[in-house]
Amino acid sequence: MDWSINRGSHVCSLCEKIFPEEEIYLSALYDENNEFLRRDFCLECWDKEGTEKSFSYWKTKISKKPEKVERYAKIDVFYDLFNKLENEKDLSRVNFRYVLSLYLIRKKVLKLISSHKTNESEYMVLHNVKEGTDTEVLKPQLNKEEVLAVTDEIGKLVNCTPQISPDNGSIAGK
Repeated sequence: MDWSINRGSHVCSLCEKIFPEEEIYLSALYDENNEFLRRDFCLECWDKEGTEKSFSYWKTKISKKPEKVERYAKIDVFYDLFNKLENEKDLSRVNFRYVLSLYLIRKKVLKLISSHKTNESEYMVLHNVKEGTDTEVLKPQLNKEEVLAVTDEIGKLVNCTPQISPDNGSIAGK
């Protein structure tokens, strides 16, 4: 037998008071026509309603919403780094720019237009949505350890830790 019990309404079912964060209130189940119905009550209304009619009841509260913690640098920081590395020849910086481009693609700042090979190197052609221009990014053949090393380097530079999947090179973050 499956029971379907509705979620808390965050509102007192008698006085319609909205429960603020961290306020304790009572929730009760009522057996109505062989179905459980949940009703929530502020403490004052609970004293009026009583427990005699309820099948079961419990104290609960609205959880406090966690403070928003900005764990990632702003997109503009990554975008600025990406642009400053455009003409770099050093392999570690080329790798760094490639990983930044993946992140900026995910954030829809850059858009993959095409890719092409020349002299055994592969390039991605990216459209810069902000500026309306196209740019090429060398696509290095990074192994998992190299991807993680570049990720760590990005994290150190911007004082955060972007989450990169070494399996497919995608960068997670908000």
